[in-house]
Amino acid sequence: MWSLIDTGFGFWDVYAWIAFFLLAGGGFFYLRSQGRKDYRRGTDQDDIFYGGNPVPEDGEEITVPASSAYWGFTRALEGWYKGLTAWHSGMATEYLGYMVLVMGLLALAVVR
Repeated sequence: MWSLIDTGFGFWDVYAWIAFFLLAGGGFFYLRSQGRKDYRRGTDQDDIFYGGNPVPEDGEEITVPASSAYWGFTRALEGWYKGLTAWHSGMATEYLGYMVLVMGLLALAVVR
């Protein structure tokens, strides 16, 4: 009786979902068990890496500029990124115009 449930949109198998969540949970716990065993709270391992410099006591001084945070992303996609930055001026009205243009093209595609 409970193996298949009619939802109005078709049938779904309760046991398949239970099996899926058990397998996903088992996979999660397996990956978690592969972590480092030498981690200890309250030691130097908990310290923030601040580029090899001493961490400031005041938390407001700890900042990471966007150029550093996204360095790998912009470096990996440098050719594409240069083309995009040369293509726009950074004005919000220009972005809004592009959005309206794309929405109009999509509306035309849907109507046809």
